[in-house]
Amino acid sequence: MSNTILVMGATGTVGRELATQLKGAGANVIAMSSTGKAVEGVETRHGDLADPKSLASALRGVDVLFLLLPLQRNMADLARNAIAAAKAAGVSHIVRSSGAGADPGSPAAIGRVQGEIDELVAQSGIAYTLTRPNCFMQNFLTFYGDMIRAGTLYLAQGDGKVSFIDARDIAAVNASILQHPAAHAGKIYTLTGGKALSNADVTQCIGAALGRSISYVAVPDDAAISSMRDAGVDEWSIDTLMSLNRVIAAGYTAEVSPDVENLLGRAPITFETFVADHLASWRQ
Repeated sequence: MSNTILVMGATGTVGRELATQLKGAGANVIAMSSTGKAVEGVETRHGDLADPKSLASALRGVDVLFLLLPLQRNMADLARNAIAAAKAAGVSHIVRSSGAGADPGSPAAIGRVQGEIDELVAQSGIAYTLTRPNCFMQNFLTFYGDMIRAGTLYLAQGDGKVSFIDARDIAAVNASILQHPAAHAGKIYTLTGGKALSNADVTQCIGAALGRSISYVAVPDDAAISSMRDAGVDEWSIDTLMSLNRVIAAGYTAEVSPDVENLLGRAPITFETFVADHLASWRQ
């Protein structure tokens, strides 16, 4: 009999795709949502990472947990809640979606918090696998979509390059692991696309596909911080997001890992394919 898999964060960019792929593969999958939203065709249970009682209910009968946490100030506390609930429920394996560069000793805030949570999982006493994706291609649809449609992408990332990965590949890798977790126990995988691109490369690619000019403007750090404060972003989030911007600008996100191809038996989805698949999203 197949393991029962619970996908936390199942209504987000990666989680929804993951739950859908697992369902399509015939896995016994349950989606967890705290918002009341459901994943079409997938059993959905309510679970609030800040509410241990709801987590106990959501994890009932679950064998394998996909742990995806929101990027917010109390995410380490939410991780502790999830791990404690998993232990109480008898979960046998946790697959944790972390981030490229995760390291509790990192000078970058985003790498440090992701690394601290990875350590919590590794020290939980439950078998685990860590997947560490680089920045998502889908960010250009969600967070940056309005700027792309308006014709100019403003980011405080200098000329740094990123080996962007399509969320569909992140989901595919995690789906493979979740269905056969024992084969990946104790493993750490860095998930990237097959090529590193600058934001200028990205805007040129999207603009060429749309048939119009889209430019990239590298804004100074102080302007980016001021803009986020004006938008009401809290200081922890500003510090964490700016740490990612600085890591990108310094060139630390350009590494291309073979892990996606090794795990899936095919090359990662290219940025050109991603753009072709989502052109309608950027049309004005």
